[in-house]
Amino acid sequence: MQVAKILWALFAFATVGGDMPDASGQDWPSKPIRIIESFPAGIARDHRTRVIADKLSAILGQQVFVENRPGAADRIAAQAAARTPPDGYTFNMMGTTDILSKHLYNLSYDLERDFVPITMIEKLPGAIVARTNLPVKSVADLITHAKARPGEMTYGSTGPGGWLHVSALLFASLTTTNLKHVPYGQGNLTADLLGGHIDLVFDAPPSYLENIKAGNLRVLAVTGEERVVELPDVPTFFQSGLPSYDVFTLYGMFAPKGTPEPVVAKMHQAITQVLREPALRRQWISEGGNPLGSTPAEFATRIRSEGDRWGKIIRTNNIKLE
Repeated sequence: MQVAKILWALFAFATVGGDMPDASGQDWPSKPIRIIESFPAGIARDHRTRVIADKLSAILGQQVFVENRPGAADRIAAQAAARTPPDGYTFNMMGTTDILSKHLYNLSYDLERDFVPITMIEKLPGAIVARTNLPVKSVADLITHAKARPGEMTYGSTGPGGWLHVSALLFASLTTTNLKHVPYGQGNLTADLLGGHIDLVFDAPPSYLENIKAGNLRVLAVTGEERVVELPDVPTFFQSGLPSYDVFTLYGMFAPKGTPEPVVAKMHQAITQVLREPALRRQWISEGGNPLGSTPAEFATRIRSEGDRWGKIIRTNNIKLE
């Protein structure tokens, strides 16, 4: 009886241990890998995540699939990832909205405490994208139009507390305008912007570039010191007379804290290989993107600096959620 108990304990230990990568990471990966994405399927960053997953599948020799967990300003996805065992088979995309959440909510997890940064993937400028039949063609026009119609002009976002939402709140604070928030959650705000059901979106340009170039949408201004290469006729906010509006968004790959270092290193190497592909770089840049990459340490430093920056912006402008 005692021998049977010992054999059963050894079997159970081996079974549990079999799900964990060895310390050297030599046998990793030995089964499919999941990337948790907080955006709904087919919307915004999700497209980029799926491209990366497909290319990682070929590099790593195991299927890498995307699991969408949208909602609650990325908190649903982050919470799910934080609760996952750090076995090297779950990763997650996180970005500026997750950095913001620390200053806006009481969270059950902490971005720096519960996750390991692997690499930054993109850093993108902010922009104001408007429906074409809105009678404004510049930031100055927008401010004048909004002040004449307090609470009437609408802007869409992916949900309260997200980067799109807080970026709009910051703009309203800096310009003393009153804009109406229309949160979409899992809905398609781009379709409603094209249909004229909302007036504006405060977002990065890539998701809208095709419609912008086709004349279906209008960009009033972009953030940063220089104009976006794919939008040479669009001025910066500095050129538009609002230099204090200087926001951008970033995102990258993370793993749950405790994921073996050799696995983190292998995943970093694989993603770096993806981001260096000439065809991918040409495609993303042509879409207004900015594939970067970074070391885990560089990414961790960027997260801390952005957390400090946004925390100050939120406090200084007394930004509060609805």
